Amino acid sequence: MTNIEFRAILEAAISGDREALDTLLSLYMPLINRLSSYAGRLDEDCRQYILLHIVQHISEFHI
Repeated sequence: MTNIEFRAILEAAISGDREALDTLLSLYMPLINRLSSYAGRLDEDCRQYILLHIVQHISEFHI
């Protein structure tokens, strides 16, 4: 994915495009999963909190 393609997806997600948000979340899911793990185990509550926080606040992101 090029920088231009990523920016287009990010701008669409910020403006409320659900498909773009899904694409963005799938791109970052490995990072989210890694940050949601403790002692080698995935903490589902932590992952859910991160995803919810992203979805609720993506419209506030400025580029």
